[in-house]
Amino acid sequence: MSQILELIQTIDFSAILWIYQHGGNPLLDTLAEALHWIGTFRIPAILLGIFFWFKKETRPITFVLFAAVLAGLAATHLIKEIADRPRPFIMLGLTAADMLVPTDPTVSFPSGHATSAFATASVVSYYFRKWAVPAFAAAVAAGLARMYLLVHYPSDVIAGALVGITVSLAVIWAAEKLQKRKRFAFLRRNAEKTGDASEEE
Repeated sequence: MSQILELIQTIDFSAILWIYQHGGNPLLDTLAEALHWIGTFRIPAILLGIFFWFKKETRPITFVLFAAVLAGLAATHLIKEIADRPRPFIMLGLTAADMLVPTDPTVSFPSGHATSAFATASVVSYYFRKWAVPAFAAAVAAGLARMYLLVHYPSDVIAGALVGITVSLAVIWAAEKLQKRKRFAFLRRNAEKTGDASEEE
């Protein structure tokens, strides 16, 4: 197990060092900063939630989406507290003042931005398969931006993606189970059209 962890750390450090040595492109800087702020305020999830809310048949997805993102953030926060991994720019001898974006230097693993991005992509892809490719492409871009900004290692982003996907699938599963109960009827999609009358107390 220790050998696997050492290998992961070696890959992490090598990747970050390569980015540090080859980064600094003004266009990529601007794009990465934009993705940082978009992810920080969870703008995609909020906009999609609003979009789903205005159609009665997709309104239940708003609850699922927000629940998945919030659950992902909670899980990420808990793991961060346990792992307490310094961000990669610390390893490079940089300080928070050197960074393009404001960031806490001590909470790197896993990436909260990646968790939210992949949770959003998973929910969207589950209900709208034709959106799967752009949704996950956007999530990958968010993860790459975090590495480009030197605030996350590749393993941070991968872990965040796994947390986001796992949590979102768990929330979807729970929503589909709960929607059979009368008190959670608001989670049903097209209930007025399908006439689903299965109501367990």
